Amino acid sequence: MKIGIDLRSLEKGAQHRGIGRYATELIEALSHFDHENEYVFFVSHPKALPPEFKLHKEFKYGHQTGKGEGLRGVKYIRIIYILPRSLSIDGYGLDVFLQLDPFIPVLAKRTPVVSVIYDLIPFLYKSQYQHVHLGGYTPGHLIGYSRMKLKWKLLERQLSKFTTAKRVISISEHSKKDLLAFVPGVNPDRVDVTPLGPGSSKIKPTVSKQLKPLIQKNFLFYLGGADPRKGLVPFMKDMEKVWKEHSETMVVFAGKEITNYEVPEARKLRDTIASSSRSEQVFCFGYVSDSEMYWLYENANAFVFPSRYEGFGLPVLEAMMAGSPVVTYNNSSIPEVAGNATVLVEDGESLAPALNRLLADKALRSKMVDLGKKQASLFTWAKTARATLETLKKAAEDK
Repeated sequence: MKIGIDLRSLEKGAQHRGIGRYATELIEALSHFDHENEYVFFVSHPKALPPEFKLHKEFKYGHQTGKGEGLRGVKYIRIIYILPRSLSIDGYGLDVFLQLDPFIPVLAKRTPVVSVIYDLIPFLYKSQYQHVHLGGYTPGHLIGYSRMKLKWKLLERQLSKFTTAKRVISISEHSKKDLLAFVPGVNPDRVDVTPLGPGSSKIKPTVSKQLKPLIQKNFLFYLGGADPRKGLVPFMKDMEKVWKEHSETMVVFAGKEITNYEVPEARKLRDTIASSSRSEQVFCFGYVSDSEMYWLYENANAFVFPSRYEGFGLPVLEAMMAGSPVVTYNNSSIPEVAGNATVLVEDGESLAPALNRLLADKALRSKMVDLGKKQASLFTWAKTARATLETLKKAAEDK
């Protein structure tokens, strides 16, 4: 087969975030076992080529550049464009095309398209996401607000493309369920659930300068974004109950948005921390490297993931793999990832009782570490890649 993969979502430094990370892990895993099929990576223009993947020497691939952004890249003119330029994929002799980002349009009349659905969070939490991205409904944001409303209509229209995709890959059963409920007309028999895998376990944990205050300390760790559904402000309020029993416990927040105070929820978190009884025991690091991340996972008393909704919950999987006990909510896709290997709290209830129990019971923490590593071993990018290739084959054969 000749397989096309849309890499436009990796452009502008996004290779190791979100969809870019998914694409990188998937392609590198494919390269280690698929030496038969030919792959074509599509980008906007020659200068948009992503950094080189770590590919097996026998992997067959090439690049194809599109027409570029055109006027969309011109200052002042690009403001009138809402979505990226569509990519026409007919004419390249492809047997199948993998659309990694359903909101970066493609045009295909003859080429079978396989689209990936990660989650529908921006649509299920639309009012919150619009507010977050605008930074508030002030007069100065009226133009941005109008553009956002128009963009949302176009994105909702783009969701209808899932009904015409030859097949769909969903990263969890829960995301598949949401897609079928939110987009009438999607054939459930054409949606394949293909879970993700954790990152590399070969990364060496490193204690950087900013992590040194945590050495041989008791701390709880959170890694992820900052928006209302992540539950960070309620978690900080739960910490007041934790500190009553474990006064020495520290809290570490990490993630690019955590220290970006243009994000309203990051500001709310900052203010909540400042007004807490032990603000000096809370660290906000923002972005951390992979080696720092794994040190935090390995040395935390628990990884806390208070999210109220996830399309998959990759941080939970990676925390288990790295040997951190996990406390999280029993909601959305998280039970699919967590199995019986985490402390699951009923959605919306206080996390404090579970955290206090885990902090007080070393044997329980050890048990959860063992269960977590066993559960995490069930997920690998090799499995993800093989299942993805099977979906691509089915789509190519069903022309």
